[in-house]
Amino acid sequence: MKKNNPEKYYNIQYSRFKKVGRGYHSTTKRGEKVRNIFEKQTADVLFNLGIDYDYEPLVHSGKRYFFPDFLIGNNIIVECTMWKGENNAYKLKEKIEALKNKYKIYVVIPKALYSYYKILNNHLVLGLDEFVPIAQTFRK
Repeated sequence: MKKNNPEKYYNIQYSRFKKVGRGYHSTTKRGEKVRNIFEKQTADVLFNLGIDYDYEPLVHSGKRYFFPDFLIGNNIIVECTMWKGENNAYKLKEKIEALKNKYKIYVVIPKALYSYYKILNNHLVLGLDEFVPIAQTFRK
């Protein structure tokens, strides 16, 4: 099924993963479970601004499938992370490369983590204070 119908395969895998609920520790103002406080805060900014979003939807580009943190409309992806370490930045860079032709991508991080994520400079948003005015442009 993974080869013949990858979208169905990834949707089934993801629904199983979500049912288990491992790693979802915070609840947003919209009432959904998210992985961490930074995702909650980002979701709450979007909610407070009246911006509709999908949390961890299935998206694809070419033959690759991903579950970004937030999808706004059909063309904006917001990833947010508070992990320390350059390895995560390189993984995000690979993901951005696969998706950038189809989506506008923002990576929101706490300002203190800039040294780890500076390779993503064209996509970086340093903290929620910087994210709010950018998110306001997402309104239709």
